[in-house]
Amino acid sequence: MDACLPIGVGRMSFQRVREFLTKELVDVKRIPKLSPQIIVGISSDTGRLLKEHNVKNVKKLSQQDSRSLSQLTGIGRSQLEKWIHVARILVAISEGNVRDQKKIVFSGLDNVGKTAIIQTLMTGCVPVSVNQQKTLTELGPTEGLRREEVTLFGWIQAEILDMGGLEQYRLKYLEEKGEVFGQTDLLVFVIDAQDYGRFNEALDYLNSVLDVYSSLGGIPYTAVFLNKWDAEVESPDHLERLELLRKNIAKIFRKVRSDRFHVDNTSVFEAEKLFLSFSTVLRKISNVLPVIEGILREYGDLLGSRDLMLFDDKALLIADYTSNYQKVLSTTTMRMIWLRETLTNNYSLKASTMTVELGPNQIIVCKPADWEDKTVYIAGVLPSTEKSGVLNILGEELQPWIRNIGII
Repeated sequence: MDACLPIGVGRMSFQRVREFLTKELVDVKRIPKLSPQIIVGISSDTGRLLKEHNVKNVKKLSQQDSRSLSQLTGIGRSQLEKWIHVARILVAISEGNVRDQKKIVFSGLDNVGKTAIIQTLMTGCVPVSVNQQKTLTELGPTEGLRREEVTLFGWIQAEILDMGGLEQYRLKYLEEKGEVFGQTDLLVFVIDAQDYGRFNEALDYLNSVLDVYSSLGGIPYTAVFLNKWDAEVESPDHLERLELLRKNIAKIFRKVRSDRFHVDNTSVFEAEKLFLSFSTVLRKISNVLPVIEGILREYGDLLGSRDLMLFDDKALLIADYTSNYQKVLSTTTMRMIWLRETLTNNYSLKASTMTVELGPNQIIVCKPADWEDKTVYIAGVLPSTEKSGVLNILGEELQPWIRNIGII
């Protein structure tokens, strides 16, 4: 029998959370009032313990702070973190507070490289050839508003808005307000880092866009990409101009009382850097990432590794637990993913575990996990390949969380 879903909740969203439940449910709207024991892993004894501290149903559990509840009950904080996040997902679905599609807006002046960034990200982390460089640099200004539906992090369905930056379009967007900017989950504002003469114009437009979001009820997390960054032109004068630009960007966000932003240098010709920059901001629109990172930390301790990463098939970094080899692990894994995706798509060959030896007792292991029609990659620096089998178990524990990565 089909589950009774609230208006606005996609059936796909509910299908994904079934593996968190101990039994089949027909009326999803009843979930908030049910005992926490409907969540996998919460035994009757644990349920009674939670009830003693007034956590008598799923709704109450979703409102808890893991640190405080751990101190009260003696239950491990990492385990409570998982149960609380499951409860929040269930409550969001039951109350219809779920959008199956996220909205990501790319905004900025004309000729700053918004379309080139989007095309590079959607292609996957592939080394850019000379011909591709020529194509990307010859892209003309986007006319009006372009929409593209994509899948990110394997299970985040997103609509990307590429907003043409010519003045006539910018004025139109600001007039339409909610029709264009409404319900934005993530704003990527792009500035040409080498076009000094338009810095003030870009800042004025950024200020206007943020004012629109304020009038709509809230500013989404914002990434400001200083694009067309080139290490070869890092003269003292250039660096001084960029530092002043960063300070002026920070002033604008202080003015609108938002600290939910960050500024990064980007270039479509530095694919790994661009992908890591976009991954960083994309992670801001998922509330289950603390759980995923916690699981990586637990398995890192088990494997004797301080470096574990999780990527999607586009080489976007979903989550990581790193300290020693962050740059070398991310760069190497991205190239491994590109190689495997090329072999799969062009030659119907599927490589399994891929390894690179860094030194004695230091081996990069990259293991693909194929789930349904999706692929994610688990990578880490391990003391030996003998422990790589544990990555399969890690993948099994991560799977339900990654499948729900975009729900709330």
